[in-house]
Amino acid sequence: MLIRLLSVFCLLLSAAVSLAADHELKAVKESPEGLSPAVAELLSAEGFQVTGAKGALVEIWLLKSVAVKAGFKPGIAQMYPLKPGQLVGAMRVAKGADVTDFRGQQMSPGTYTLRYGLQPMDGNHVGTSDTSDFLLALPGKTDTKTADIATFEELSQISAKAAGSAHPAIFSLLDPKAAAEAAKLEKVGGDHWVLSVTASGAEGDKKVPFKLRLIVIGQTAG
Repeated sequence: MLIRLLSVFCLLLSAAVSLAADHELKAVKESPEGLSPAVAELLSAEGFQVTGAKGALVEIWLLKSVAVKAGFKPGIAQMYPLKPGQLVGAMRVAKGADVTDFRGQQMSPGTYTLRYGLQPMDGNHVGTSDTSDFLLALPGKTDTKTADIATFEELSQISAKAAGSAHPAIFSLLDPKAAAEAAKLEKVGGDHWVLSVTASGAEGDKKVPFKLRLIVIGQTAG
């Protein structure tokens, strides 16, 4: 009986280890193609690659320095010290990878910019996410300038091209307070894989840490 119990325990342990290894985080030393020179110039030289059982899924690059609001105080309505429409980084979906945005929209292989946005406070979006903060993916060939995109309407319209639908391609941000110092991949809420990292930020001329927790794999149940 003891031997059988030990065998079952080993099988369960093996399954748990296998599940934990479903996705892994690796460093990327090359810059993504498919971006304008102006955008590419602002990106950090090192990115983060999320891999699955069949290889690379998605890669994320943040800016060398992310501009943050001075004196910002996080709250329920907004947790990140960023301006809507602000350029934050870039993303590349690997060829042949099965990747969706947080809404479950299929993302085509290619390179996208990532810009900050806030979920509209209306009945169509209530309950779809625990937070109002998102990064929106925009086609790199379309979003070629580094300046903020002024209106949510324009931001959404351009991002919708990334998803090939009427809705923008969004990736949910989680509370940044628990962000890791060194980049790591966390499994949160059962099936969400979160990139957690503290990167470089700038508050005017002052260098400050920029904390990020981004759901890169997983979608809303709402």
